[in-house]
Amino acid sequence: MTEIAEFEPYAFEGGLTASTFKDFTVWCARQSVSDIHIQGGNSLVLSHHGRLVRASKFVLADDVLSKMLDDVFTPEIRALVRGGHPVDRALQLDGDVDKRYGLERGERLRLRCNFVQATAGRMDTTTCVTIRIIPTDIPDLALMGIELDLFDAFLPPDGLGLICGITGSGKSTLLAAIYRYCQIHFPNRKVTTIEDPIEFVLGRPTDLLQPTQLQINRDVGSYGEGIRADLRRAPSIIGIGEMRDLETLLASLLAAQVGHFNISTLHSGSPGEAISRCLTMVPAELRDATAQSLLGVLRYIVVQALLKTTDGKRQAVREYIILDDPLREELQAVHYSQWEQRINGIIRSENRRIADQAWRLYLAGRVDRAELLVAMTAFQRNQFEAGNTP
Repeated sequence: MTEIAEFEPYAFEGGLTASTFKDFTVWCARQSVSDIHIQGGNSLVLSHHGRLVRASKFVLADDVLSKMLDDVFTPEIRALVRGGHPVDRALQLDGDVDKRYGLERGERLRLRCNFVQATAGRMDTTTCVTIRIIPTDIPDLALMGIELDLFDAFLPPDGLGLICGITGSGKSTLLAAIYRYCQIHFPNRKVTTIEDPIEFVLGRPTDLLQPTQLQINRDVGSYGEGIRADLRRAPSIIGIGEMRDLETLLASLLAAQVGHFNISTLHSGSPGEAISRCLTMVPAELRDATAQSLLGVLRYIVVQALLKTTDGKRQAVREYIILDDPLREELQAVHYSQWEQRINGIIRSENRRIADQAWRLYLAGRVDRAELLVAMTAFQRNQFEAGNTP
């Protein structure tokens, strides 16, 4: 097993100020940090390849945190948070000729920030900030180890694709890679997205027509409103940040039925469960009709997970189903309540579950026993503990 190198905290010369904080966020991006966790009465903590590490040698005083947040953002945010209202904001840093914040001229760093008030340790109330670092570079889809049949299915002419997984499983990165691949290899396809907030900036100077990205509560009021607006803008691909409610689902189904390709994210633990989660958004009296509409437009469902590897990094693994005509006919022959079991049964019979892939990585020494157990369901863990393969 490879020994994981110790993570060195940031120096913070001159203390924590608005300027050193911005320098720190760029440093974090250079270190492949995914999230920054900040709260009064605690050191700054980072998520580095799925592991929490200390980022400062000092404990952050609440008044220092308050001043820094006011200077970097606005006092309005702390006022809202103190009133019991969680706040989401995006922050963008741009480099210039003087390499401001350590960014080269033309280089950009985007951060997705969430603010809440909470009790944390001995602090009765403090502002807690979680900052997701959006990587500057969008990875090449062809270099991400995507399975060949899934790779070929990613950009159909119409329909709906779902990218699923828990928070922090790389859904947004995979989506951005798909959009960028489309920009490069299918330049005649117009890309639009609706996001909350905008994460990866997709436009490139070389694009004939740069993608347009709408932000919820800035450009449109909801995902459904954004999709309906896009229908009048001749898009080829509509990227939907999250399939979160009935309005979004119905608007997406309509867009797919009239000839656009939609791709969205959903929190789901398996491809079969994804369909069930979509249908739970629908009133019971509309569920049969909506299930048939959903089956008609679904092109694929992907569930992705990031497993911590023994070299201190992470590896993406995916289980997925591609809905071709034979599978669609098979599912149409049974009630939609059986679709989840049928789909997950196919993946299980072909040993393509996330647990199956984690087992193979465990046998190869790429993940340890603890990470293997994380990738398993409760039933699979019991089987493993009993001495059986998962």
